[in-house]
Amino acid sequence: MRRTRSVSLSALVLGAVLGLLAGCEPIDPDSLGNPAPLSNRICYQDSDCTGNACCGLGTNPTHVQDGPDCSNVRCTNNCPADGLDCGRCYVFCRDSRCEAACQG
Repeated sequence: MRRTRSVSLSALVLGAVLGLLAGCEPIDPDSLGNPAPLSNRICYQDSDCTGNACCGLGTNPTHVQDGPDCSNVRCTNNCPADGLDCGRCYVFCRDSRCEAACQG
């Protein structure tokens, strides 16, 4: 039983070391094609951030105070492929600034 325990502990330690070595490379957000934020206002939560145009037509993240008033805008289902809110990007608050994380 003692041998089984030391083998399990060795496997756990080896797995942890290999996991740390394989996945700890820093990621540069600009290299992923994420659009630059347009506002320098401080955000506190994701709802403080929006796109710079209504109906998913925005191309950059911005603070809601600097973004458009979309309350009286009627949107159609037409969304450009590179629009923020049409599934390509997610606008959120990170490190007190509005940013976007985009796919592909």
